[in-house]
Amino acid sequence: MMRGGLISDTISNMRILRWIAIILFFVLVAALSVHSLNSINQDIGRHLKSGQIIWETKNVYKTNLFSFTEPAHPFINHHWLSEVVFYLLNGLIGLKGLIVFKAGVIVAAFFLIFKSLPKTAGGWPFLLAGIPALFIFSSRTDVRPEIFSYLFLSYFLFAILRAKYSNEHKWLYALPILQIFWTNMHIYFALGPALLLFFLIDRLAYQKEQARLVLKIFIATCVATLINPNFIKGALAPINILRDYGYSIVENQNIFFLTDYGVQLRDIYLFELSLIVLIISFVIAFKNHKKIVFEFLAASVFTILAGKMIRNFGPYALVFLPIVTLNFASCQPKRILSRRGVQACLLSILILAELLLIKSAVNNGFQRWAGRPNRFGLAIPVGAGSALNFVKENKIHGPVFNNFDIGSFLIWKLYPVRTSGSLRDPTSNGTSPDFKVFVDGRPEAYSIEFFEKIYKPMQENPAVWKQLSEKYGINYIFFGHTDMTPWARTFLSHISQNPDWPLIYLDASTAIFIKRTPENFELIKKFQLTTK
Repeated sequence: MMRGGLISDTISNMRILRWIAIILFFVLVAALSVHSLNSINQDIGRHLKSGQIIWETKNVYKTNLFSFTEPAHPFINHHWLSEVVFYLLNGLIGLKGLIVFKAGVIVAAFFLIFKSLPKTAGGWPFLLAGIPALFIFSSRTDVRPEIFSYLFLSYFLFAILRAKYSNEHKWLYALPILQIFWTNMHIYFALGPALLLFFLIDRLAYQKEQARLVLKIFIATCVATLINPNFIKGALAPINILRDYGYSIVENQNIFFLTDYGVQLRDIYLFELSLIVLIISFVIAFKNHKKIVFEFLAASVFTILAGKMIRNFGPYALVFLPIVTLNFASCQPKRILSRRGVQACLLSILILAELLLIKSAVNNGFQRWAGRPNRFGLAIPVGAGSALNFVKENKIHGPVFNNFDIGSFLIWKLYPVRTSGSLRDPTSNGTSPDFKVFVDGRPEAYSIEFFEKIYKPMQENPAVWKQLSEKYGINYIFFGHTDMTPWARTFLSHISQNPDWPLIYLDASTAIFIKRTPENFELIKKFQLTTK
């Protein structure tokens, strides 16, 4: 009786340790997700304004309506529904509420991954894979439309893995419906049909009788991608968007390029370390004769995607987590790992590590170590807000020349909304260039020629600046001087010495120059700053 009671107590204690470790893992997910916006100057403002326009006009615009330089350039807004959701939520709970909402979406995504796993994999294998996956994932946790992709991707993995490992196929039927929403919320929607294709190949290899159902779900899901404002063009957007923009964005660069330039090295090192863990897990799975066609295809493709663009680290981490967990779990029957004492010791070490990591996340130690600008909490950075208040208070009018990173903030704060049901051509009597930007953070909304023959040459060559600034009638320059591109450095160097463009405002992030004209004489007299 005593022996039976001792075994029962040991099992009960193991369950307690397991659940403590799992709960702490999700606390860590939340701690790394509840943080200040990385930059108020970049995408979030444009998403809010875009959502407002779509909601109030009941129209998904199809041209680059925010810019006076290329207003007619075709633009596929593949995340319009996310923008509407952000706009409506912002009206209800504000930016701080959006941060909490975003953290909730991310926690839900990881929870779906956890629930996709059989019970045998839900203990130490999940936690061993979960911590490195979370480290990599945490570089992509800002308030952006891609958070919805994380949730949809996790559900696709949940449905597929439940079908494969628990023989529960009912979850697959929701995938075509969810694909409609995913297609209209973020460009990663192509990952859904891709995962189903990998699962179809897996079923053909191991369970041919199930392949017919998976094929039907796959076809229905592919058809669902056509339900978007741009039909076939919208469905093919993930393929077409991967073109040369004429402008380089850090998050679209591959790990080799960024390593050479010393950019985001900590995140790249974490990714490279995870590849070692991934390879080891597959060695374990192969040795244990695990049927892993789906897992191998998914891991291979998502690893390639992450290697090609660091913006794909988020989806990679979500795929890495269940696959490595399942591969690790295949070695559990081994004698040493089946001992409850060994498992209890391992879980205790993981609990201690989680507590230390939670403390580090709350104290921002992890963020500083990883070189990330965000900080734990709900702080909203001021960004270019003070500079824009200066523009409004002094009634400075456009057209404006701004740099790439700060354009979305200007769209948010300057662009008016028309509720008549349509947006008129800004070159006629519609929205004035006073309220439009020169460029913003959507390279796909501009032509390659714009970046290669206008935007960059204007900053690199003073003669080109003089010619084109007169062509566009530029009245003032609103420039984020933290821009580290070589053309921005060159531009700031020569414009600060140009007597025709005196500096009238400067703060920690933004500089404002204004054209020396009779109309601007009083402003220059009152606010001109020395650049020496």
